[in-house]
Amino acid sequence: MLPFVPFLRLPSRSVVRSVVGPAAVLAALVFSTAVSALDYAGVGPTTDPGGLREQFPASRHEFWQRGTGTIVRPEDDDGRFETMLREGDGLYIVKLSPDDTRGDMTAVSVSLDHGKVRRWILSFERPGAGTKPEQIEARYPGCKRVLDTIAERHGPPRDFTTRIEDGMQHRLRTWVDAESTLRLDCGKLLKRNPIFAIDIEITPTSK
Repeated sequence: MLPFVPFLRLPSRSVVRSVVGPAAVLAALVFSTAVSALDYAGVGPTTDPGGLREQFPASRHEFWQRGTGTIVRPEDDDGRFETMLREGDGLYIVKLSPDDTRGDMTAVSVSLDHGKVRRWILSFERPGAGTKPEQIEARYPGCKRVLDTIAERHGPPRDFTTRIEDGMQHRLRTWVDAESTLRLDCGKLLKRNPIFAIDIEITPTSK
């Protein structure tokens, strides 16, 4: 998976061939046409939910079965957890431990429909108490840090929209490719200045 590199201009095929040979020509052409999947911190549409336990080994893994309230965990050791990932209908939640946290994420949620991924939610809210504006803002990373990370890899967003809900302005940025849609939700409390990252939603394109 290759990083986004803006404004890359490769030399002509004839020039590259004369200098570095056919193998480098092939590598250059692959590099010029490769496109990164719309992921964040190693999680995205190409991620296998069955591999999250290996990716986040110190974290808490739970499958919440839709419609029943049943919670299945790997430590139940009866094979149900693996079955739910392959065939289940519900929400697979990974509550990240400090050792597994990356890119400011605190939780990863995967909505599954009979084993098929419908949506990823990457959450940024940290534990904390209090309802004062500064206490709420302190539970989230700054929006710019997360936005810069995404833009460095995937370029600028395609769309930017806002909405106000429950005293908060949601600032939504969206990236789209052939395989999926990635949406970053940043929040700003009304009459306040700090802008913070709430979550990322990644939705695979229906096929």
